[in-house]
Amino acid sequence: MLHRMVRKARNPVPRFFLYGEAEAKADEHFIHAETLERRSQPNGWQIQPHAHADLNHVFVISSGGGELLAGGERESFTAPCLLLIPAGEVHGFSWDAASQGHVVTFVDPILRGLARREAGLADLFSNAAAVPLNEGGADCLRLARLLEGEMTGGRVGRSLLVEAALTALLVHAWRAARLSAGGSGGARGPRAALVARYRDLIEAHCRAGWGIARFAEELGVTPGRLRAACMAVTGHPPIDLLHDRLLAEAKRSLLYSDLGVAEVAFDLGFTDPAYFNRFFTSRVGCSPGRFRQGAAG
Repeated sequence: MLHRMVRKARNPVPRFFLYGEAEAKADEHFIHAETLERRSQPNGWQIQPHAHADLNHVFVISSGGGELLAGGERESFTAPCLLLIPAGEVHGFSWDAASQGHVVTFVDPILRGLARREAGLADLFSNAAAVPLNEGGADCLRLARLLEGEMTGGRVGRSLLVEAALTALLVHAWRAARLSAGGSGGARGPRAALVARYRDLIEAHCRAGWGIARFAEELGVTPGRLRAACMAVTGHPPIDLLHDRLLAEAKRSLLYSDLGVAEVAFDLGFTDPAYFNRFFTSRVGCSPGRFRQGAAG
């Protein structure tokens, strides 16, 4: 089939472990925290677009602000706020001088494990986002400071305290995001677990061209049951979750690779580039080619 003949794209975006450090594989329990100023100030408060293969970020910004670049779009933010950056997302920052805060970084398997219990945590990192902090802001800052303080020394129970503090920080971030979106609470139980398993399958097979029936079959449920779970947990049908993931990958390829539009389509499992064009245009408001041109401009 044509999509198996796609050439390998050159990726001009730097990939780091932590920013400025050579790319390396993190272990499955990796958690790190540091002050915002540690890397931003020596770089003139400008962090160039880059990516981390398997690391998520939570920025807890206590003062200042700036501009986030992610997904080819720029978003301004002002403290107090959170910045949520999912693993693999190309991102960069332009900070206001003397901004203050903390950066908490953790490996993706931790998020996947927690999302099996609370699927909303996976939704929290579906896209890069700035989340204003109203309620819970002081708790987020306190937890970030606690995590940063535990990065040195080998005090007894350190790993347990770090894991607990990260979990608490993510719950506060989840609540803040829901409040910002006008919601509250969250779904639990078997439906949340099913949606978490569905998201794992999407991550593994989003380029395979599977339909919802195939995903449901792999999960051992009917398409109707999968739809009911997704609607209850996320408010969206399962096709939306799949399409959101495909769209994110499409944008990333268009922005940061030299693949042609048809090659991007084939790489994502679309057998018809014209259909991919319509899919992309209906959701973004412009064609893939125009999206790429606009970002370049």
